[in-house]
Amino acid sequence: MIRIDLNNAASARLVRLPRWASWLVMAGAFVVGVLIFLVAASLALILVPLVIAGGAFAAWQMRRRMRAAGIDPQNPFERRPQDAARGEIVDAEYRVIEPGERR
Repeated sequence: MIRIDLNNAASARLVRLPRWASWLVMAGAFVVGVLIFLVAASLALILVPLVIAGGAFAAWQMRRRMRAAGIDPQNPFERRPQDAARGEIVDAEYRVIEPGERR
């Protein structure tokens, strides 16, 4: 079986990074961080109002549909007394359809 040591320290070389290079890396990381923040903030400035407007439109549609269904949007779970016309008895005619019968 072949074994390979990927963490072999004997072949590793230590190189001292100059001070200006470390400052350059830190400045680059800072610039990338600021750019990511600016992109996220600009997306938020665009998307947050769109989401709020979409939610307001959906709420308006829901209230309109509830009113059309005869439900009070302010108190949708209110228990209303049953009307005399809306009884609890279901009256219908039932007929058995035989397996060979045409519908």
